[in-house]
Amino acid sequence: MENLGNKKKNDNRITEENRTPFFCIPYVKTVSEKFGNAIKKHNVRMAYSGLNKIRRFVHPHKDLLPNISRMNVVYRINCRDCDASYVGQTGRRLKTRLTEHCNHIKRNSVQNSVITDHRLQNHGFKWDEVEVLDNEPVLGKRLMSEMIFIKRQINGLNKQQDTENLNVAYQQIIENMPCLK
Repeated sequence: MENLGNKKKNDNRITEENRTPFFCIPYVKTVSEKFGNAIKKHNVRMAYSGLNKIRRFVHPHKDLLPNISRMNVVYRINCRDCDASYVGQTGRRLKTRLTEHCNHIKRNSVQNSVITDHRLQNHGFKWDEVEVLDNEPVLGKRLMSEMIFIKRQINGLNKQQDTENLNVAYQQIIENMPCLK
């Protein structure tokens, strides 16, 4: 009598030995069929992909957020009265960070920021024209981007301590990049 408990069913799993190779090419009438017929003798299966996909013609877009509502950005604030600028970064909404800058100027604090110091020299800033220079959700990459943009300024207000963690290997690359205008 046969032991039915140990009898294996027909195993249809694909293994390296019984796998038929295949590859995919774009479908072009007559050309693809001729190529498919020529490759049959090599025991290769063909798959065809269409050239005209709907995503090629229809692009779903989200409405872009205004700069003031964006998060995880490197930004630049230009002086209204001279060519000076300040580069900063924030992971929060840009509007929140700009409000903090403005409030720091209004407060009489012993610890002034470079923006406050520049403002005390009777200069104003273009708060409504803040530029977003980069969008980066990863803090370390955003800080690196900020340092690079600080170095690329012509008349930057940022303190040099803001870029002291920038590796010297980047110096020559940054020097060959165009300055921010």
